[in-house]
Amino acid sequence: MLPIYIHSIVVIGAFCFFGLIGCVIESPPETAETVTERLIPLLTNPQPDTRRTAALSLGKIGDPHGIPALALALSDPDDQVRQSSAWALGMMADSLTDQALVALVQHLTDPSDSVKRAVVLALGRTTVQEELFLVLAEAYAISTIDTQRTIIQSLAHFDFPFSYSVYLQALESPDSLTRQSAIAGLGELGDPRGLQFLRTHLLQDPSVGVRSEAAYRLGKRGTSVDVPTLKEAMETDPTPNVHFWASWALVQIGQNT
Repeated sequence: MLPIYIHSIVVIGAFCFFGLIGCVIESPPETAETVTERLIPLLTNPQPDTRRTAALSLGKIGDPHGIPALALALSDPDDQVRQSSAWALGMMADSLTDQALVALVQHLTDPSDSVKRAVVLALGRTTVQEELFLVLAEAYAISTIDTQRTIIQSLAHFDFPFSYSVYLQALESPDSLTRQSAIAGLGELGDPRGLQFLRTHLLQDPSVGVRSEAAYRLGKRGTSVDVPTLKEAMETDPTPNVHFWASWALVQIGQNT
């Protein structure tokens, strides 16, 4: 039999243990704003993995207070940090400021393809399309040819309604790749107004790539109205590539009518 004082200690200890289980009061969860405030300084941490994790965490929390810091992080030297920051901004697309939109547009020319894709996805989630159009149009107007080409190539992956006007600007570019991307974008957009530009560039553009792209897009979007233009291209265009895509387009239109 245990001595009385030991027995008492055991009983008291057990009482305390079970009492703690039932009586511990958990600390209230921290607010999103508090956690965001703690994460923002980590975006400038010396370790890239820490910066990337902080950006991803800010995106998951979704507190708009993190937007200015994430916009700055788009200029981080590490590709993954920039990609994560763009993704995080996309998660808060409805709350983006004009400065954040401008920062995203500027990084359509990012040297990393993964960052550019993340930027385009982020822009695609935004609902402030009129404001975004103004930003994109301004960015396109003041950019170099290389930057303009990247903007158009990025936009061509998505069917933003406001892209139509930017594509028309791009069709006047001296750079054939920019014009070809604009033709592809008009084709993807599916705006019937774009068909007239596809016809014109199929017959008149000096670039084989642009003419071939126009023929292909007419095969995807065109109707019987486009048949005469495609036949003319087959008869007059000197390049086999354009002849091939014009023939293909006629077959596609015939199957759809």
